[in-house]
Amino acid sequence: MNRLCVFAHWDRDNIIDDYVIYYLRALKELCNTIIFVSDCDLPECETNKLEGTADYFLANRHGEYDFGSYKRGFLLAEEKGLEYEELVFANDSCYGPFFPLKSIFEKMDKKNCDFWGLTKNTYGIIIEEGTGKSCIDPHVQSYFMVFKNNITKSPVFHNFIKSVKHEDSKNDIIINYEIGLSKLLFNNGFKWAVYINAYTHTENCLLIKWDKLIKRRHFPFLKTGIPRSGLWVEGEVKNWDKVILSTGTNYPIKLIKTNAKRLRNMQENLYAQMNPYRKIRYKLLKNSPMEMRWIVINIEKNVFKFLNILCFNKLKKF
Repeated sequence: MNRLCVFAHWDRDNIIDDYVIYYLRALKELCNTIIFVSDCDLPECETNKLEGTADYFLANRHGEYDFGSYKRGFLLAEEKGLEYEELVFANDSCYGPFFPLKSIFEKMDKKNCDFWGLTKNTYGIIIEEGTGKSCIDPHVQSYFMVFKNNITKSPVFHNFIKSVKHEDSKNDIIINYEIGLSKLLFNNGFKWAVYINAYTHTENCLLIKWDKLIKRRHFPFLKTGIPRSGLWVEGEVKNWDKVILSTGTNYPIKLIKTNAKRLRNMQENLYAQMNPYRKIRYKLLKNSPMEMRWIVINIEKNVFKFLNILCFNKLKKF
């Protein structure tokens, strides 16, 4: 199978971390061509690390996040006239793979689908404006997606990719691109599938059930935010390394620890900037169940909304 992978990268310190190189080498075993696209102005000493893994690279700040990198990689492949049977979109938001990806591709090749991913988000996102109702749009999560060439050659996909632009809000990125892509392809008759069909009633199993995925399903990835922060996830966060090692993987855990240590101070700086109320909430909710955290968040939203309306109505009298 001739595969092309477009890999999206961003790093706060403008470097290509060792865990990313490990990931790229694993992808190289399955993909004939890798296009590495960074949303950073990387120096030559960093892009030199890509020798032997990435066939092409772009390393310039564009501010359009992962989908902006996917767009640039896809358009570069067109410009170079690259031929491929499957297109893989992957990004650096995960550590791994802890296990070979070959078996996953073999299983998914047997599925009757036009595109697939490793996991899906069942409930989508809460829309603040308008009705304030949840956007219940199950979608393939964009950290790892695979498209067959009947999609990549379609005008629907081309028009979508070329429409990607800078968005000021992360919610807009999720709604327009991550949710939007799955919804657009599905509405145009393309079939999708996911590798993990368990935990279908979980909002985001990649975060909520991360430890069960790794221990019970031998899931190959761990989101980088879990070792770096761990606030908004459940499970054995403090023992994430033991969870991974319990599976018998040969993955070098040191890659995760080094990266998490370098970037953890970013979380500590955010904590230092919190007001007293947020600091108290952080401490109280850090180890509480996810359901409790969402209850508190929703109560806060309703209280703040009530106070805004109350203050606005009083101000109108003056």
